Amino acid sequence: MNSEVLTAKLARREGRQVESAEELLHRVSGALGEVERRYGGDEAAVRRWTARYRALMEENRFWPSGRILNNSGTRQGQLASCFVLPLSDDFGSVFDTLKSAAGCHRSGGGTGFDLTPLRERGAPISTAEAGGASGPVSWLRLFDAETHVVAQGGKMRGANLASLSVRHPDIMEFIDAKRVVGRLHNFNISVAMDDAFMRAVEAREEIELVGPVPGRKARRIAATEIWQRVCENAWRTGDPGVLFVDAINRANPLLDHLGPIRTTNPCGEQTLYPYEASNLGSLNLAAFLLPDRSGIDWELLRETVGDAVRLLDSAIDASRYPEPRITEMARANRRLGLGVMGYADLLIALGVRYDSEDALGLIDRLGGVIRDSAWQASEALAQERGAYPNWPHSGRPTPARNCAITTIAPTGTISMVAGCSSGIEPRFAPVWNKDVLRSDGVSYADEDLVGELQQHAGLERGEALELLRHKPVDELPLPAHVTAPYRYAHEIPATWHVRTVARWQMYTDNAVSKTVNLPQACGADDVSDAFLEAWRLGCKGLSVYREGSRDRDLLTASHVTREPEPPRQSKRLTGEL
Repeated sequence: MNSEVLTAKLARREGRQVESAEELLHRVSGALGEVERRYGGDEAAVRRWTARYRALMEENRFWPSGRILNNSGTRQGQLASCFVLPLSDDFGSVFDTLKSAAGCHRSGGGTGFDLTPLRERGAPISTAEAGGASGPVSWLRLFDAETHVVAQGGKMRGANLASLSVRHPDIMEFIDAKRVVGRLHNFNISVAMDDAFMRAVEAREEIELVGPVPGRKARRIAATEIWQRVCENAWRTGDPGVLFVDAINRANPLLDHLGPIRTTNPCGEQTLYPYEASNLGSLNLAAFLLPDRSGIDWELLRETVGDAVRLLDSAIDASRYPEPRITEMARANRRLGLGVMGYADLLIALGVRYDSEDALGLIDRLGGVIRDSAWQASEALAQERGAYPNWPHSGRPTPARNCAITTIAPTGTISMVAGCSSGIEPRFAPVWNKDVLRSDGVSYADEDLVGELQQHAGLERGEALELLRHKPVDELPLPAHVTAPYRYAHEIPATWHVRTVARWQMYTDNAVSKTVNLPQACGADDVSDAFLEAWRLGCKGLSVYREGSRDRDLLTASHVTREPEPPRQSKRLTGEL
């Protein structure tokens, strides 16, 4: 546990007094343990679960999200990391949602919006003197401004995601919304694509754009024209990503009762209904390595999953949400976001390459154990605390406490606290800088590789670091079997990034958030290949990031990169796919 990061990022402050790491763990575990009283637990039960929750963190096995760590046991008490808020084609309701968004951002939560219900630019509106509707993108700028203003007065910058159906008449304007660097700085954007559209891309057919106002058909357009624009913009700026809405709803247990889910939280891992919220937390997979590094302590992993599910479920009850509609929806579905981090660390410790069949096999074992243990814990909680209210509509034969449990989230802050690799990402580089905490960022080195150089090459630490800054891994004075597992983000082919997402998705109730890192010299056709493969493999969505495609990267490797080339056109984009 990195106490310095924990207190710098998540400790409570009153004047000059800063909460210690010890006090933070006491506050968080105590507040969540107190939930036992709501379900008839006595003082002994409260003490028992308080101690178990604290042990999860002290032993570095599981960390709840920053919102839970920062806000548990405080007057604010808002513990959800993310929300989805509705937008309807009505002037007053848009501003009602704007107010709700400000409340979510003020408490540290991120928000997702589906813009599809908003009528297209120029469509008739009731105000006689108006020239027509301004379109979804104009409203997007309003929400971006709100986020900026609220962030200036709060502790952290708000985050948002906006999605738009690929069949909306303003889809091209939406795809281009972030083409200018710095525009809509507080938003990620994603295009919501259905299977029929994807088949039209493969067959080079046209689709019909249809306005949200009934009966307003806009025009027909080649599916590949939209696809090409998506891929070129993703190559240039990292936006838009893609959401595969049919894949999302094939796994949605409440589809028949509540209708389709249409969008996600800001990073794409939580597929949420309007007014639904979710709390997050992640298992540190590296913590379950056996002491002799021969394998995984599966029993400890199963036990930890069960305790983590109970902690996250208790956080729903302990949370004070920004408004009653969110409280009602959160408690009706009781959706959790139990994820993992430290995956790359575990692979290296076991001597497994990230881009290998052995890694996929390990995902099968890890994913299956986590999924099964999580649902067993939820079913046990349902017997103890009651099933979630919408369970009778889910089609699930056994009562469960939660409509969905597992997710794969990015774990920026809590992976720094745990001292492990983020989410299911590979390690970024042998030596890198992260743009956090200080104005010049924080420098990191792959300490395992540094240790290998010290052990096998007899180098001092400073000498090892200098070598890592100037030589690729395959040129280090180390045996090939030692360097084989050390695979970094930009060395891994895009297809293996996508295959990793798809394999984890097989065991994940919600969705998987992972960056597909692309080298600076790649082309837009490489983006196209990644998106197509993600759809074919059953992913619920995907985003890509080409090195150097934004004005400021959060992570930067120490090596020098080449100037970007213009996006290459290929038959896959302009003709055959």
